[in-house]
Amino acid sequence: MIKKDLFKCIVLSGSIVLMFAGCRTTDEAVSPSKAKFNRLFCWGIPNNEKNAEKYASAGVTDIMVRNKNQYDLALKYGMKPYWNCFMPEGPHPQVISPEEEKFHAYINGKDLDPKMPHSKRMEIIFQRRLEKNHRYGGEMVGEIDTFNIVRHIPCFISDEGLVLSRKKIDSLLEKAPSGVCGMFLDYIGYTNHQGCYCKECLSKYQKYLTERKLSDTPENKTAFYREKMVEYYNQVIDYIKSKRPDFKIVVHIYPDFKNDPLFGNRTKADYCGQTVSWYFKFSEPKIRRYTKFVIEHAKDYYSFVEGIPFIGVAPTKTGSLTPEPFTGRLASKTPEEVEQELRTILSAGGRTLLVCNGDVILKDGYYEVFRKYCGKE
Repeated sequence: MIKKDLFKCIVLSGSIVLMFAGCRTTDEAVSPSKAKFNRLFCWGIPNNEKNAEKYASAGVTDIMVRNKNQYDLALKYGMKPYWNCFMPEGPHPQVISPEEEKFHAYINGKDLDPKMPHSKRMEIIFQRRLEKNHRYGGEMVGEIDTFNIVRHIPCFISDEGLVLSRKKIDSLLEKAPSGVCGMFLDYIGYTNHQGCYCKECLSKYQKYLTERKLSDTPENKTAFYREKMVEYYNQVIDYIKSKRPDFKIVVHIYPDFKNDPLFGNRTKADYCGQTVSWYFKFSEPKIRRYTKFVIEHAKDYYSFVEGIPFIGVAPTKTGSLTPEPFTGRLASKTPEEVEQELRTILSAGGRTLLVCNGDVILKDGYYEVFRKYCGKE
């Protein structure tokens, strides 16, 4: 899941900057080399006895499961199981601007000869993504970036009354073993990091402006699309809990929302994971600043929300302690770099962590780091 902070496109409002400056908690007096995380949420699955045991010994306390066997393994090794992952539904894909569509087609090689050998095709696509500073849903670097999946993210704003989403949730819950702790949510965001421009969304935006007597400005557009995203999160969470009041909801706020990357505390998620370091590494001061905000402002909107620092980790090649060149999928971090990030989060007051890719925790080098900072004595 770069040493300099390249994410110049992120604009935090003056009020948020002031909140950062006025953090209530100073850096931990305890040395981060001695401090440990109390809880580790893993975006991975315990799909056999060996890795279930290894996840647990590395310190994983909360993990996703997709079937009864994985559920049983999680319980056997003392991990809390969460049933599957809900992703947004909508009647059609999100609509982005023609310029963004052009970018999307370019980084996905839509113009390339379909008869081209796959390896050559992917080499070109990977190089294009590198050229365009594509971030796979993380904080944007260029003026334009889009999600890189084959189809766009569904237009969840147009899922009136959660008709499609409720149907999907019902299907997931019908298969959930008795005793699961809750559910994960993911991919609730915008293909272009900013909004959907389909006729339904644009109509709702105009109504929003009219009702509030507002003009069409970038600030008002940001406020509208953030409101709709938060509204959808909370409607989904409310519906899940209407069916399973005992469920706890874990989210990773993703894809990034360009003009407000740390909006997740507005959601009703019990455990709200917000990115403090992406697969493309954030600078140490930024990790520290984001960690403090995620923790200290978690309860600004709902008193029960716990803010969880999220880190993305993709491994280097086996046996290599040097970061790979850009692989076309995700940037990589060495075990030493992951350790430094964990130390930074700990020194900023973090004691709970969410990690993806989850299976990196099991890999040699990385396993030892997570066991050192998350494992039980």
